[in-house]
Amino acid sequence: MLANESITKSEFKPLRGTDTVAAVRERMKEEQVTALPVVDPTTQKLIGQIKLDQLSKVEDNKQVSDLQMDKVVQIFEGQHIFEGVRLMLQYELSLLPLVNDEATYLGVITKQQILEAISKMLNLEQKGSVLTIEIEPIDFSLSEIVQVIEAEGAKILGVAVESPDSNHQAFEVSVKLNLEDISRVTAALKRYGYTVLAESESTVFENDLEYRAD
Repeated sequence: MLANESITKSEFKPLRGTDTVAAVRERMKEEQVTALPVVDPTTQKLIGQIKLDQLSKVEDNKQVSDLQMDKVVQIFEGQHIFEGVRLMLQYELSLLPLVNDEATYLGVITKQQILEAISKMLNLEQKGSVLTIEIEPIDFSLSEIVQVIEAEGAKILGVAVESPDSNHQAFEVSVKLNLEDISRVTAALKRYGYTVLAESESTVFENDLEYRAD
């Protein structure tokens, strides 16, 4: 899924240079965010962002234009939604401004909209189950997993892969299936030597996704 205006809050009003620090503080409190984008009202170009920690020692009557703005963290129209996830995690943001190739402000993408987009991509709202398989790097092959699963009459609705890291040396592959009873699939995978770490209804997986995002 690509970032575009269909998944943005186009009515979200960015900051302007004439906004006071007092108004910005109140706006951040209302929106429950720690950073807000700043847009030139004439050109509608995204020109920077203001963070909450910049305002701690600034007088209330100062304007945004009086402050040293940070370089804005943004996502471009047409980039994959996964890039939005990466930026939100890296910079600990609750929303991202969406711009076109000319840096014209189009709206913002919120954390909730990101979650809804991922849920749609992984078909989490459809009935079924999720199983998580552990695979050593030397044995990693999605094609064989797909063959084993489909041979048991299941259809794969979504796949997520967690790569090895310093704490865990194996891949973890979570697969959303169209079946509620996946005991046959689990048994088949184990016969082929795969380690099945977890199996559950998809609602559990969706709740876990929301918990991790928070």
